[in-house]
Amino acid sequence: MPSAPLLSLEPLSVLLLVLVGGIALAVLPYAHRSLRGDRHGVAVTVALAGMLSATALLAVAARPWLVALAWSAATLATLTALRLGGGPSAVRRALPWLLVGDLALWGAVAAIAAGGRADLAAVLLVVAAGIRCAAPPAHGWLVDSLHAPTPVSAALHGGIVNGGGILLLSQLPVLQRSPLALALLAALAAVAVVAGTIGALVRTDVKGRLVLSTVAQMGFMLLCIALGLHAAAALHLVAHGFYKSALFLGSSDGIDRRAADRRAPAPIRLSTAGRRGRMLVGALPAVLALVVTALALYPGGRGLPEALLLLVAATAIATAGSRAALAVRSLPHALGVGALAALAAAAFAALTSALSGALALPSGDAAIGGSTVPLVLAALALSALAAIAAVRGTAPTGRLALRILAFGHRLGGPRTRRPHRPGAARPARTARALDPIGASA
Repeated sequence: MPSAPLLSLEPLSVLLLVLVGGIALAVLPYAHRSLRGDRHGVAVTVALAGMLSATALLAVAARPWLVALAWSAATLATLTALRLGGGPSAVRRALPWLLVGDLALWGAVAAIAAGGRADLAAVLLVVAAGIRCAAPPAHGWLVDSLHAPTPVSAALHGGIVNGGGILLLSQLPVLQRSPLALALLAALAAVAVVAGTIGALVRTDVKGRLVLSTVAQMGFMLLCIALGLHAAAALHLVAHGFYKSALFLGSSDGIDRRAADRRAPAPIRLSTAGRRGRMLVGALPAVLALVVTALALYPGGRGLPEALLLLVAATAIATAGSRAALAVRSLPHALGVGALAALAAAAFAALTSALSGALALPSGDAAIGGSTVPLVLAALALSALAAIAAVRGTAPTGRLALRILAFGHRLGGPRTRRPHRPGAARPARTARALDPIGASA
């Protein structure tokens, strides 16, 4: 009887391999150029190559022990790149969290090998994936990665954090047998979506916003897996990986873009009716296109998870379309924005449907296993986001809005060490001694 192959070249593995390879082609040359002259530049670039190579092996590994080996290799390369590129502060929280994730994955491999422990193996897989995806409370390791150079951040957000999704998609047979693990995954994902969104709202720096938005986006991807929307999760992995890597590689141009925005002509002032009309022109075509495409591709319907996904997609694309329509200077341009939004909505529905067939992934009902817990948690997370948007829109300076912002500051701010030991003098008491003018007086 022939043994199982070490590597898998199924459609999903090939798609994920293309993602990692594309990010490597963008990040490694950039790192070679931008870190030239840095004393650790070559070592950081080599560590980045190791990170992405290990992630590529993770995408195609067919045996659990090889998956865990690739995972641990990616962890080692990540810690090396963070230490060389960002110093001790960049790995202070990354080291314990990533090691816990590695131990959880190796524990899952041992449980799979032992057999008869489906719940334990699946829960450990969820723990490992949640940590790698920076789901709270493990988000701190990704927040502290801001100390690292831009190429390291691009590789982290485009490749390494996607490892959690790659792991769960490659281990779907184990995950689907455990309703407990799916419920835990949905809970972690729901918290990540809400917390990451709130944290991104309060950050004023470009990279800080990108980091917290990655937490929210990874939460959405994990929520798709928990709901059984595996094709949508795979599409999100690929799109977010390329998009976020490009944003980080271009983050240094943020000042130039803001200066260009200041020089741009002031937006035209519209009446209330005119604003509403522009927003309708930008949003309505996207909603109609998504509904028509979904009805054409899903004539029998796909259940509540698919309906929830389409609702989220329609809201996101319609919101983007309405904002873009308000920014343009003429009605024909607004109509063009609406047409582009409609095209994007139809393309999303079509790509999701095509990937469902091409990747031969199971449907949502089969993955949920009859449990409604993931669906309820997803609905609660989306309701929380809607409530936050309503509060910020109606009472942005109210008590509740300020509490939300305060929570976002605590969540998104990097942890700092106290400059004084317990019992040491406070800065206010030593100010006179440190002030030469006050001392001379």
